[in-house]
Amino acid sequence: MKKILLLLSVVSTLTFTSCNNDDDVYVDNDTIGENKQLSNVNLTFDNNTGRYQLLYPLNPAIFESDVVLVYRNVIDDGFSAWQQIPRTIYLGGPDEVDYDFNFTANDVLIYADATFDLSLAPEFINNQSFRIVIVPAAFVNDIDTSDYDAVMSALNDAGAEVRTIDGIERR
Repeated sequence: MKKILLLLSVVSTLTFTSCNNDDDVYVDNDTIGENKQLSNVNLTFDNNTGRYQLLYPLNPAIFESDVVLVYRNVIDDGFSAWQQIPRTIYLGGPDEVDYDFNFTANDVLIYADATFDLSLAPEFINNQSFRIVIVPAAFVNDIDTSDYDAVMSALNDAGAEVRTIDGIERR
């Protein structure tokens, strides 16, 4: 009888000491990256902020542990390339255009500002294309996020077909 009680007490001790209470803490480290393309969009002037902007809702909302990267399509010498924003474009003299963004779990706000009236240079606010890439925060520590192709390659998504859904292309 003493041996059975001893065995039960050892098993009980091992069972209860091996339990933890970490199940109520959720950090999403295994999210598969998403890539959303906004093609030929126009940034609109917001009187409250005094800048041109575009608000893109994230549906479904992203996790707190996710990070958003945004890239703007540029045509340089006839070649299309994706440049990470924030980005400042120096136009000579005091003139420059700044693209930037911020995000919450529910949306991404892309905006442009300049040292001059952007309505006089519609090529910086009209027919713009952006790619929004959502990745786990731990992911961005290991790659060069300024290189869109490197990000897509690291996500094992470099050759995926881009499809248009409701005017927004999705990868």
